[in-house]
Amino acid sequence: MAEKKIFGTDGIRTTANVYPLTPESAVAIGKAIATWFQRKNPSKKIAAAIGMDTRISSDMLNSAVSAGIMAAGGSVINLGVVPTPLVSDFVRTNGCDFGIVISASHNPFDDNGIKIFNSVGQKLNDGEEIEIEEILFGNTSENAVGEKIGTLKTAETPAYEYVARIAKRFESLKNCSFRVCIDCANGATAKIAEKIFGTFEKMDKFFFSTNPNGININDNCGALHPENLAPKISEKKCDVGFAYDGDGDRLITVDELGRVVDGDKIIGIIAEFLNKKGKLAHNSVAVTVMSNAGLEKHLGNKGISLERTNVGDRYLVERINEKGLSLAGENSGHLIITEINPTGDGIVASLMLLEILRETGKKLSVLADEIELYPQIQAKVKVKEKTPIDKIPGLSELIKSHEAQLCGGRMLVRYSGTEPVMRVMAEGPEKETVQKAVDEVSEFVRNLWR
Repeated sequence: MAEKKIFGTDGIRTTANVYPLTPESAVAIGKAIATWFQRKNPSKKIAAAIGMDTRISSDMLNSAVSAGIMAAGGSVINLGVVPTPLVSDFVRTNGCDFGIVISASHNPFDDNGIKIFNSVGQKLNDGEEIEIEEILFGNTSENAVGEKIGTLKTAETPAYEYVARIAKRFESLKNCSFRVCIDCANGATAKIAEKIFGTFEKMDKFFFSTNPNGININDNCGALHPENLAPKISEKKCDVGFAYDGDGDRLITVDELGRVVDGDKIIGIIAEFLNKKGKLAHNSVAVTVMSNAGLEKHLGNKGISLERTNVGDRYLVERINEKGLSLAGENSGHLIITEINPTGDGIVASLMLLEILRETGKKLSVLADEIELYPQIQAKVKVKEKTPIDKIPGLSELIKSHEAQLCGGRMLVRYSGTEPVMRVMAEGPEKETVQKAVDEVSEFVRNLWR
């Protein structure tokens, strides 16, 4: 398979108004995407739904990508500012051929991105993205003229069906008197979260970071900074806190004691709950290579196995489809519960946790403490080029020697799919040994470019 040129681990993502996310290139990308889908459905005029987050550049890129789609003959339904999972949901429940999200997820405001969903609300695989790149760089996009040019319309109530369906699925929470803190990261969940949680009338809700201004998305708030929820939980005497990222596809929680509960523990809690109810398909969960070995040990003791994939929630979706699984997640907070939505959904994961708290009668701190994770330390090292790791003299040997000292732990060294950095991760029962492994491998890599 050819290497991708502009697509990374989660669509296209880089600094906004810098290639390939200039208006000019975004038009060309929109044309290439529409052309690819049109060739898959030659007998009809294709329709796309497009949503965006709250970045200052999102309107610009939304307009450019939409123009490209229409120039290739596709029609566009503009959803405005909505979370990524809502776009996935809208596409598959409204008969769209594909969906686009203009967002850089948890990145700073000056970045942006283009994510693509197919007709069933799932992200494209590597091979499909390469085919779109071949159209783009081969200049073979369709160029509609006359009556074949696409049209644009704005959805009047894009969130209505999504909010109603999610509220109905979790109607058991209507009579719950939980007190909940919710940090919306000044992003796309700001209005939707208030609508969904607003249907649970007896629940006390306290919302934070719900006033986006184009440049404050993810800024010292949301899933990247869940520690900021701790004092608010204490002040409001809440049972739990939820922190979303800018586009709403990931969740990090904070328990009633103000302690951050990361994605791995959330995965473990939900997996055990679904397994006890007979709803965990094949007694298995898909996770990425970044999930903690302690989670694997804990779930293994419960008769639950892990399916590991590359980093990126679309690889989790591929494994879900391949194995027929019902749950997948990343330790960064992406949770895919296929019964409800085929992509990561922070709000859905929040409500699932509340359902678990209601049914078990346990506090989140108690559930989280039942899962013992190994100390895990990560580092990022800037690189000038992404030479294959096994081609760097001495690096593979150094990694193996440290991994042998981790007492059942493991070491993972890989390049980022979205940044010019190498990610170094180690985990094991002894924190000092883990730290030493990360420090020495990181220093080895830094010295390569000194």
